[in-house]
Amino acid sequence: MRASRICFVVTALLVTSGLGAQTSTPQAFLLRDDSHVTPAAGESWLHHLNRSFGDTSMGKTGRLGPGSQEDVALQQIQAPIFSSRGGVTLHGFDLYRLNCQGCHGESGLGAPPEINSVINPVRATSVSLVVARMKERGMDISYSDASKLAQQSKAALSDRLHKGGENMPAFPQLNEAEIQTLLAYLNHLAGVPGSGSDRSAVKESHVRVGELIVKSTCHTCHSAIGPNPGPQELMDGAIPPLSTLTTRKNQSEFVRKVTQGAPVLMGTPAMPCRGRMPVFFYLTDEEAADVYLYLRLYPPSEQSPDSPLVAASMAATSHSGRGPASPLPTHGSAVAAEAAESERDAEVEKAAVSITASMVALALVGGLVFTFREFKRLSPGITSHAGRDVHADPGTPGHIPAVYHTAPLRFHAAKRSSQ
Repeated sequence: MRASRICFVVTALLVTSGLGAQTSTPQAFLLRDDSHVTPAAGESWLHHLNRSFGDTSMGKTGRLGPGSQEDVALQQIQAPIFSSRGGVTLHGFDLYRLNCQGCHGESGLGAPPEINSVINPVRATSVSLVVARMKERGMDISYSDASKLAQQSKAALSDRLHKGGENMPAFPQLNEAEIQTLLAYLNHLAGVPGSGSDRSAVKESHVRVGELIVKSTCHTCHSAIGPNPGPQELMDGAIPPLSTLTTRKNQSEFVRKVTQGAPVLMGTPAMPCRGRMPVFFYLTDEEAADVYLYLRLYPPSEQSPDSPLVAASMAATSHSGRGPASPLPTHGSAVAAEAAESERDAEVEKAAVSITASMVALALVGGLVFTFREFKRLSPGITSHAGRDVHADPGTPGHIPAVYHTAPLRFHAAKRSSQ
């Protein structure tokens, strides 16, 4: 009975350790990877539109960083920021900051004529506001007709977010939950009746936060890859690609450049200048550090089928029949296939580890069970050899077969005859 209890305890411990091995591997996998995160890819949106940053309203109205007289601020670099593993909760206001505010501004009014307001398109999705607007223009409209117009406006707004437009990039990186949370805040921002407060939220990892900022804001001006420009090239208007940002600055310098601004060496001879990059004062230090983390963990690539540029180009082709000047390369498909293959390999690896752990646990349990059974069978023989229950009845548990009793007697008899 005691041996059975010991065997049960050992089996339970082994099974528990096997389950722990099966669950620890996926957790480690999730910490080093996020299946929803992909690298930034392709040329910048400004390059796609063939515009320089200074020719846009965003470039003319952006808040610039300190100039050459304030370069002493570079000596006050803060310590590196390390993001926690727990992730963050983003409300609609946060999603608007990370994805829309860089172009459309805090109030959503944009910077006409290049960047339109988002307020009127959002208001057009409200039936009551459509009816009120028609009455202001002296036109009576039925509730059913207003509902049809509002539904058409909702479809157009959703289509613009998913596919982009002539001057607006697409946002394929946003999932449905993020889009619904963002739309709830846009309704609140536009004053749509019944929108209420910004209560909806989504849970995101820090790497995901960095991806949203890069693809929705940084990638507007910075292409994914390319040569690292020198001081004179910067003076001539070159913009460093995303792939070089983490080599040009360490994390602390990068965070300061994004959130407060910092002088940059430009011209020949190279001298500290104010530069052209706006200060994204509405981003926190931790969010800027998330951008740095994302660029380090997911280096930008040449092209990808889910990049905003490709999605916008496909939308432009389907809507107007005019595609980009050059055909899309097939490298994006290879990148997607490689990512899918890597994910499958990871799943196979996790399954193999789980199966191996289970087999080892079963083997150990089987060996222990066999050992305890043999120990239980042989233990009466050991006690009888010590002088207890040697002549026990064959029917009793302590009985030992005759071969174990007679073997020592035969040995002594053989010894006496030899003498």
